[in-house]
Amino acid sequence: MVLRSIRMSAFAVPHSIRLVEASDQPILWEILYEALWDPPNGPRRPRSVMGNPHIAAYVENWGSRETDLGFLAISHEGAVAGGILSRLLVPPLQGGAFYDEQTPQLGIAVFPAFQKQGIGTALFQRYFAEAVLRFPRVSLSVHPENQVAIHLYKTFGFQQFATGKGGYLNMVKILQNQGEPAQEISR
Repeated sequence: MVLRSIRMSAFAVPHSIRLVEASDQPILWEILYEALWDPPNGPRRPRSVMGNPHIAAYVENWGSRETDLGFLAISHEGAVAGGILSRLLVPPLQGGAFYDEQTPQLGIAVFPAFQKQGIGTALFQRYFAEAVLRFPRVSLSVHPENQVAIHLYKTFGFQQFATGKGGYLNMVKILQNQGEPAQEISR
């Protein structure tokens, strides 16, 4: 597989972004755990939650599905700074942000030491550049107290389509090639 890499020049930070490979499986579990986000005023959920089939479905056996798409941000020292992953999840393991059977669900996380450097924005930009060629939409679910993430998602055009279990906001973004008009979400 050819590694595709870009520099995050828009933010002048010394990181690169590359396509996720199957050999990245161990770090994908860490990204997924970080993406689960717990409110800062409470304890983190136990790592045992990663064994739940409805959670494991997001990263287990990464690369085994044609629709798997993800990117990792790599620091100039070679450490993984964060990642963005999407997978098409259909019933019975459809995930928390299920929109329809053509819409992959997205997860994104930037590890704490690398936050507030524009990495999340750069990951989204790189992801959308590829996803627009492959998918009609992408969905995600976000904790209602994660206002920083909600703001970022809205900045990138995500719109809420439902309220999920625990009050999580289920959001979707219509992907369109250049020149196509934006679409409103209605369900």
